[in-house]
Formats: sequence, structure tokens, C-alpha cells
Amino acid sequence: MKILLIFPRIEHGATSYRDKGSWASILFGYPIITLPYLAAITPQKHTVKIINENYDTIDFGEQVDLVGITTYTMTAPRAYEIADSFRKRGVKVVLGGYHPTALPDEAKHHADSVVLSEAEVTWPVLLKDRENGKLKPFYGPNPEFDMADIPPLRRDLIRHNPMLGAVQSTRGCPNRCEFCAISSFCQHGVKQRPIKNVVEEIKNMPNKIFIIHDPHLTVNRKYACDLFKELIKHKIQKKWVANGTTNVLNKVDDNFLNLARKSGCVEWFVGFESVNQEALNSIKKTQNKVEDFNRMIKRVHSHGMSVQGGIIFGFDEDTPDTFDTTLEKMHELEMDVVEINILTPYPGTPLFDRIEKEGRLITKEWSRYNQVDVVFQPKNMTEKELLEGTRKVAKEFYSYKNIIKRNVKIMSVVKGFGGMIPAGTNYNFRRYYKRDFSF
Repeated sequence: MKILLIFPRIEHGATSYRDKGSWASILFGYPIITLPYLAAITPQKHTVKIINENYDTIDFGEQVDLVGITTYTMTAPRAYEIADSFRKRGVKVVLGGYHPTALPDEAKHHADSVVLSEAEVTWPVLLKDRENGKLKPFYGPNPEFDMADIPPLRRDLIRHNPMLGAVQSTRGCPNRCEFCAISSFCQHGVKQRPIKNVVEEIKNMPNKIFIIHDPHLTVNRKYACDLFKELIKHKIQKKWVANGTTNVLNKVDDNFLNLARKSGCVEWFVGFESVNQEALNSIKKTQNKVEDFNRMIKRVHSHGMSVQGGIIFGFDEDTPDTFDTTLEKMHELEMDVVEINILTPYPGTPLFDRIEKEGRLITKEWSRYNQVDVVFQPKNMTEKELLEGTRKVAKEFYSYKNIIKRNVKIMSVVKGFGGMIPAGTNYNFRRYYKRDFSF
């Protein structure tokens, strides 16, 4: 069969459809792994083509036997448009990803089949059913697969990320943060690939900079240390970024951080989410302790790595005063880069269920579930106050004056070429927030 896999365009984000053809899309294009991985677990007798609509134009007249579309909540309307167009021609369409897993009946209106959760077990079965003309409406979830069987990504099908690559070593997360969809999507707890497989894939990756695409690499300290040691042993001269958690990075011994830096780490992304402990407790992110943030960041800096923080506004404990308090704290803590988002209650999360039950959802226009628009009624402020407060923080934090000041510090912490990664991210985030928050 000829199989077409599609990643629908994104309208908001650090790199999006609106960057198509620009230098930003080349330098900062975020690497997707879902479709290259799906291609990797597809039997070789089939032909696979990947279209990333943030770079490519879809040929709706292309002769294919099956179309697979991966779908976030914010891309669901576009995914449905694409699916409907192919189905009008009689082409079979499969939808999968976070949004179809959360709302399978909705997705089924636009697809011949819907894949729920992860596809390791179900995708090969679906392909056989398609060959036999017996597609089922739903496949999965089936979490019974061995991470040792996961093959490397089909990197020959990735055509638009010359600078930044990605690899994954871990699936799932033991934490149960109210706003996060990972635990409902990955229903098997935490699984990890054999380290030798991960290292071999990194060795063969053409990119000199890569993201370790795990919910957080710090979930198993011994596993992470063993991975660092193998990267060092094989003399892999590449720079990387990974997700970490405040509680682990604050408590690990110096050896962990030394090994991370020596193996190529230049930046940890840490979801601080809030500088209000009551807010963190209410969203069940109790592993975060605000009192430990300062020490954790200083420790990471002292080992030559930067910290990109994640901050979310709109929790029930947030008030109009929260924005100035948080901005002051971001500067005080010396966060190197910050991803600034508006709380978004994604379908499939406990947060969505609670907000909907409380009658506080403003819209189910899924394209607005993008962490930039306000889609629910905040508890202690108006919708406008939430939007304007978030815009104010983004504008101030990403003023040129503050960027230059931070980047000077970054280059003194992260020596050499590695420092250009967080420094460049500062400028890219300014461009993104200036566009999406209109300042």
C-alpha cells in the first residue's frame, strides 16, 4: 500500500505554519517524532510518505491507499478538514493522537478508523485489516508492548529539520498533574528503551543538536546516569536539551549534573508552572516546591547548563496581582528562558472534566486550545485580565534589554557553541510572543 502520514499545520507556537519558508522555520523548527516513528513500525512492503503541513503543501489529489493524521486538540479542526477532503475521494483515513484518544466518537465522524493511545500494537493490525478491506472503527488502547522493540525513527523521511533533531528514551510519567494529558494517553506507567538502542540512534542522527523527547528524563536517575555515561563513552560530540523536574534536579548529587553536562546537555526544560505553592498543590504538582526553585537553578547553572522554565497563568489561585509577582520572581530566580502559557484545559485531562463540570468552559472551538487564547472563565479574574496579564509578562520578559542581559549571563554559564542554543531561543520566543500576543 501507499501510505500518506500528515502532521496538520499549527497556527500558534514558536515555529508555526506562519513561519513557512522562513529562516526561523529552518533554525528553530521543532522536530516531530510521531510520524517518523509510525513510519518506522510500518512493514517495509508498504511505501510511506510524510507531509508536515508547517513546511509542505498537501496534494489532495495524490493517489494513496491510506491517510494517517496525527492530531492535537488545537489542530483537530484542520485535521478534520484534511480527513474529510480525502474521504470524499474514497480514500481511507485514520486519525490518532491526543485529541482522538480523548474524544474518539467525535474523531470517528471524520475518519474510517481511530487509533486510541499508543500505536505499537494496533498500527500493524490496522494495516493488515486495511489490506483485507476490513478496517475496524477503533483500535486500542493496547499498552502491552516492549520498548526494546521500538525501532529508530525513519529519519530519511524527515526533510525539514536540518538543525534540530529528536530522540525518545522514555514513555509515560508517574506524576498526575491535573492539566497534563500524558498520563491518560500513556496508560502503562513508565517504560524505557534499552540504553544501547538510544545511543545507537543518537550516533546515527545527522543533527548536531537534539531534544530528548521524554516527559522527563529525570524519572529514573540511574537510567539517566547510565545514558550519560554511554554518550560520553562513545564520544558523541552533540548538544542536547531534555525535560527535568525540580525535585530531582534539586536533590541529585553533583555527579549526575556533571555527567549530564559532559555528555552534551546545555539546557534543562523545567515545568515550574507557578511561583505560588497553593496553585501547585491544587493542580497536584506537589513535587514542585517553590522554596527549592532558587537552589535548583543555581545548581544547574554551577554545572554549566541553562534552565528554560515553564510558567502557566490562569490557575484558580491566580489573581490580577499574580503577573507582577511572577515576573519579579522570574528575574530573581535568573531563569534563562521561559515558556509563558495561558492555562488550557485539554480534553482527556482531569482539568477539562472539572472546568466543564463547573460550567466554566467558554468554548469548544478546538483551534483556540493553543495556550494563547483564553477558553475558560478564570476563578479570580476576568478573561481579559488573564490575557492582558500574560501578554504583559511576555512583553516585559522578552524586551530586548532583558534578552541581552540574560544572554550575556547564559554565555558565561554555558560555554562555547552550546550557549547559542538558549540564547537563540530567547530571540525566537520574543518573535513568537510578539506575534501571538500582539505587542
